[in-house]
Amino acid sequence: MKRTESPVAGMIIGLILPLVSLAILLPLITYGKGYESISSCVHQFQSFGILYKIVILSLMPNAVLFFWWMRRGRVNMARGILSMCLLYGVAILVMYFI
Repeated sequence: MKRTESPVAGMIIGLILPLVSLAILLPLITYGKGYESISSCVHQFQSFGILYKIVILSLMPNAVLFFWWMRRGRVNMARGILSMCLLYGVAILVMYFI
């Protein structure tokens, strides 16, 4: 096993990739809507009850990366991605019920 094929590297990538995709996704959704800041946008989405849906959309790159690594035989990296997806899933459940 190479050093870059560890589950920890997959966890780090799995933690950062949804945040990057969320940072790309939020401005695309809110373009031209007149929000003053990202925090007011997030508050508005939370009051509408759609914030958890947007976070689920930001997890799609993780799913693509997981299946790509499984296909290429990098099982340990895929395990790290999957563990971060489960962690984000718990966070989404918390957001849904709060």
